[in-house]
Amino acid sequence: MTKEDDPITRSFIGLAMMVHSSIGPGLTEETYHQELVRELNSAGIPHLSKPKQNLVYRGFVADTFEPDFVVQDHFIAELKALRGEFMPAHMVQLFCYCKFWRLRTSLLVDFGKQSLQSKRLLYQSHTSQLPEIEIPDFITDQVLAENIITAVGVCLNELGLGYRETTWNGLVTAALQGAALKLRINPTAKVHGHAEVSLSSLVVEETCTILVIALTDGTTASDRARLHTHLRWLNLDWGIIFHFGKSNANLCFVQRPSNMDGFRPADSGRPTD
Repeated sequence: MTKEDDPITRSFIGLAMMVHSSIGPGLTEETYHQELVRELNSAGIPHLSKPKQNLVYRGFVADTFEPDFVVQDHFIAELKALRGEFMPAHMVQLFCYCKFWRLRTSLLVDFGKQSLQSKRLLYQSHTSQLPEIEIPDFITDQVLAENIITAVGVCLNELGLGYRETTWNGLVTAALQGAALKLRINPTAKVHGHAEVSLSSLVVEETCTILVIALTDGTTASDRARLHTHLRWLNLDWGIIFHFGKSNANLCFVQRPSNMDGFRPADSGRPTD
């Protein structure tokens, strides 16, 4: 169904155009939001304005979502007042909302230009499983590694792909907490003479480090080098990178480099595992 064939979307865009014509571009998103709420109410169009909901997994809050509008349980709308164009991050944000609310249609609306700009998006869900992978010999606690992979794999099987990286960080954290594993979230480490530095990873049972990436083309040398750095300063021997892509998921094990003095930064080529 095209935008023109969808009466609900067409009505919403028509009201957004009325708001844009009435007050013009160049104001804050909140101004347009409140004006559009008023028009939707006047038109009798059922909607939720900035509904705030938690994504809960295994009893733990993994993320919180707050779209601008959920319209007639039909589509998600997100308002912008941009100087530039719509960015991929805006679309990722909308797809996360669509996945959570189980809606396929979404709409980006930009009030920042001379004419109102809109972009209709259709979300497509994907299922995936973690690949079977042999645990390498350098893993010092093979049972722990198996428990981590099992917990994350079950989470993936239950929810499927489509969430952003911050959400998957929360989901992996919740899955491991639900498996009764002891975690340090965003652990800190002393780096030379600097104060405690926060690292964007998870320490599990004071034994290994978990790095989560999502919606990229795959695990890169830079991702592996990043985990090397975390292992180095946390003084841990091994870690796992979980990647949740657009249509598939995978994982890889990473070993802390034995020669820390010869450690190479992420932009100097592929690190040695």
